[in-house]
Amino acid sequence: MKLALDSNGSNAEAMLSRILPMPIAIDFVQSIGGGSIATCDANVHRGSNGSFLVTLGTPLSPADPERISDTRAAIELLPTQDGAFVSIYWNDRERILVIVTDFLGFEPLYLRRSHGGLQLANATRAWNGAPDLAAWGAFISFGHTIGDRTLLAGVERVRPATILVYQPDTDQLSEQQYWTWPKPSNDVDVDVNELADAFLDSIERYAAYGIPGTVLLSGGFDSRLLACALVQVGIHPNALSVAHSDEFFDADGRIAKKVASTLALPFERVHSAPDFFSKREFLDYLFESDAATPSLFLFIAQVFQFIRAPAVWEGLIPGTTLKTSNQPPGTFDQYLATQCQALSATIWNNARTIFDADTVSEMAARFTEDLQENVLRFPDTAHGVTEFIIRNRARNRTGINPLKVYSARVRAFIPGMTRRFFDLAGTLSYEARANYRLYRTLFERRFPKAAYHPIVSGSKLVRFSSWSPNYHANRLLGAVARVLDDYPSISRPLGWQRGALPLHSRYLDPNLLLDDDDPYLTVSQVREYWKKDELPIGARKLCFHWRAWRLLHEGQLYRLDS
Repeated sequence: MKLALDSNGSNAEAMLSRILPMPIAIDFVQSIGGGSIATCDANVHRGSNGSFLVTLGTPLSPADPERISDTRAAIELLPTQDGAFVSIYWNDRERILVIVTDFLGFEPLYLRRSHGGLQLANATRAWNGAPDLAAWGAFISFGHTIGDRTLLAGVERVRPATILVYQPDTDQLSEQQYWTWPKPSNDVDVDVNELADAFLDSIERYAAYGIPGTVLLSGGFDSRLLACALVQVGIHPNALSVAHSDEFFDADGRIAKKVASTLALPFERVHSAPDFFSKREFLDYLFESDAATPSLFLFIAQVFQFIRAPAVWEGLIPGTTLKTSNQPPGTFDQYLATQCQALSATIWNNARTIFDADTVSEMAARFTEDLQENVLRFPDTAHGVTEFIIRNRARNRTGINPLKVYSARVRAFIPGMTRRFFDLAGTLSYEARANYRLYRTLFERRFPKAAYHPIVSGSKLVRFSSWSPNYHANRLLGAVARVLDDYPSISRPLGWQRGALPLHSRYLDPNLLLDDDDPYLTVSQVREYWKKDELPIGARKLCFHWRAWRLLHEGQLYRLDS
């Protein structure tokens, strides 16, 4: 589902063509006053007298377009939708445009104000321009942008739970929010039945689309909850697991297979090619993700090549609300100390190696100021940190996989993406979620089959009983892997190589990446260090992500594959 809109000209089709990976028929083009909108594969309802409603994503309880007869009805009805979506309504008689984002702002929509008008697109590659150096500072420190910035100067992400009303004749744009974050609860004991019921309700609402789909099943908490909940409501999707051999010899996949067997789900385990990060499929991932986060040698980037089903079920919401991943105990001081790379960190030294001195200084200064402003928008409490993580990391990093990358091929079903669920999950205290406490209770009381097998969470194994042969066997395999890592004299003769994929990419080539016209890089210095093999791998990767992003927005990303 792709969209581009230009309120002050006929540039929408050209913008949309930059978003599409190849020449694809544009199926809807419509004038909006002196401008135009163009879409591909979006849900379009044409009304009377030139009005229309365009919806991207997968809304839950979609608004009935027949009831939207004017601007007032659009403002009233479109925000009642749940799920990840963007809805755009144009009333030709009133000459007013209404734009509504979902309550978490997960479905991407980007905005640029220019030439006395407004442009919208659901990918930043619709435009080319200068980099936003504050956003690039966040890319270096967090691995994603923060707030509403994008890596492209002058282009911002439309805020969550937003109603924009735009009048192109007068260039007037107003904004209002229709949902606010729920207040925190200090309770450690949680009503898991109410929470589980809200989660199951969201699944049943997705079931209205009539697609069993595929569940991306790992050995972790979130996909297991999702698989058990799907079966409980009578949905039996296919289960897909991508082998992850660098963790306990792919305990992730082996345990996922056992879970699928317990739930009687069809199971497929696939293996990524050893040279994936040298293949065009990786460039496809970069294209669909807008090259907006670090992805070179990242495991999750490999999953995209296997997404083929009509719909994919994703555990994004429970992963960010029911446990404390990426969040230490404490307030923002503790969070930033562990999750934000300091200006003295290796990654920033790598930046100083490849970027012009003035560029990296401006990145650091503008990012520091931007971070301070963003943090002040949240309470300096554990609850405030949780909200910051969901509004920033989940929205701008984790969310890109199901909602930007996967959705290029399939529908992304994200259970828990309802205000009913979030009005409960969004109140949870840190203590209620810490150490997988809430998940353990949830499995015990509502999804007992989820506790039959141990859990692989990140690089940790978690068990539910004092004795579990499966748990101890995987612990032993993990210990063997660590020994092989620590003693290469033993591992090399055995052919052991840490990781599912070798850390190699043919795209890490200075002849492909470096361009004398790039004013932000110290091109000659980087070439010299690279030639002498004195450029750290972290600096090479950062150079790759910078250049891939620039090439993408110049419409030349696939030049790397030549």
